[in-house]
Amino acid sequence: MNTEREKKQLEKLLAERRPRPIHYMGIAMLLLTIVYIVDEITSNMNSSMQPYALFELFNITSRDVNSPEYANAINVVAPLSVISNLFLIITPFYKALSDKYGRRLFLMINTVGMGLGMCIVMTAQNVALYIIGMLFMMFFTPNDMQVLYIMETAPKEKRATYGFIAKGVALVSVSLIGILSKIFLNESDPASWRMVYLIPVIGALVIGSLSYFVMRETPVFVDQRTKWLSMTQKEREEKIRKDKESGAGEEGGVFKAIKFIFKTPQLRWILIAGFIFFATTFYTSYYSTVLKGAMDTDMVATALVVYPFFNGLITILSGFFSDKIGRKKVCLILGSTAMLGLLAFVMACRMGLGPVAAGIAYGCSIGGLWSMSDTLILTMPAESTPSGMRSSVMGTISVLIGAGMFIGQFAFIILQNFVAMDVLFLAIGVPFMVISLIILLTKVKETKDADLENITADTYK
Repeated sequence: MNTEREKKQLEKLLAERRPRPIHYMGIAMLLLTIVYIVDEITSNMNSSMQPYALFELFNITSRDVNSPEYANAINVVAPLSVISNLFLIITPFYKALSDKYGRRLFLMINTVGMGLGMCIVMTAQNVALYIIGMLFMMFFTPNDMQVLYIMETAPKEKRATYGFIAKGVALVSVSLIGILSKIFLNESDPASWRMVYLIPVIGALVIGSLSYFVMRETPVFVDQRTKWLSMTQKEREEKIRKDKESGAGEEGGVFKAIKFIFKTPQLRWILIAGFIFFATTFYTSYYSTVLKGAMDTDMVATALVVYPFFNGLITILSGFFSDKIGRKKVCLILGSTAMLGLLAFVMACRMGLGPVAAGIAYGCSIGGLWSMSDTLILTMPAESTPSGMRSSVMGTISVLIGAGMFIGQFAFIILQNFVAMDVLFLAIGVPFMVISLIILLTKVKETKDADLENITADTYK
């Protein structure tokens, strides 16, 4: 028997089936792109401001990233950041709730949560509060509800194109961090880095609140949830029985998702390839330290303005090519771009080629890195999972894959006391990238033409 709560939800979902205005898709993409901008700025803000925050919080008067004091600060903050990532184990439980209660509410919560995280970091007067703020930001940024929104709203033949265009625009907008740095950062004022956060904080809180009133539920969620709520108790029991046999379920759930991932060869190999690949992402947390060691504050700010444009360019191109040549082939191109860009970044800093060259190289590198990681964490799992399990699987697999970064982070934390940071970028990063690509190309099946509404547990067998 349906509960009163379920009846009310069914009524609301049936109302969502009314025809959508012609201009809705344009408005939705505009707002989702702005949410993406908030997400990317949140993801990049702490790593960009890291040297300046540590200079103040640890009272490093020399303001030298090569000093023993700075290395000690990294030894304190980096392990705490890594350990705090264990808290992210609850994120799939959080994200799975959107399979039951809808995408719109969690789009709002996610965006506002990122704003609160930045606000805590901005006002932190000690390392403990700084870590708490970082934890808030790290908790909300991986959920990527705007990505799920785009995938469940856009035409299937344009999913990657729409998604990567939105992300490309968002990544270019990360140059705002560099612009705000040029405006607010002042070598004579150790606390000036805090003002760089102010506008992004306000933007996140405002756009997050606005999204709840502008967006409607995704068509895929409405159809999937309506079917479930319309079933009789007997029909649900029969559906649950069949789902147990396949490992899928209409209402998702973390433990169901874990079982489904490991039971399904397609998702299992995506998880393995992604886990290994994520060990390479550690260098995105410390690039500004390498920049600061090679150039002055104004030059670093210039590099921060330059790199997002090339990051965005690679990302937008990857979306077009992903829909044209497939997810696997585009990952080969993206992985190669990440490796070559990383090498060029290290060389640009070591040879004193300036902020523009360093910015271009770093932008190309992370453009390839994050576009490939998005394909492994978001696109391919979503295109390999039934609708009722999709958000749960995406949330769960993102945490399982994200755990791979512990390998790279721990190796870096130990070795940075003995080996130069930029050398570690190459020594740790490149081998893991190569191994991940080999697994992806040989074990995972192509997903670009997947019909999201008709995927079953047997689709990729």
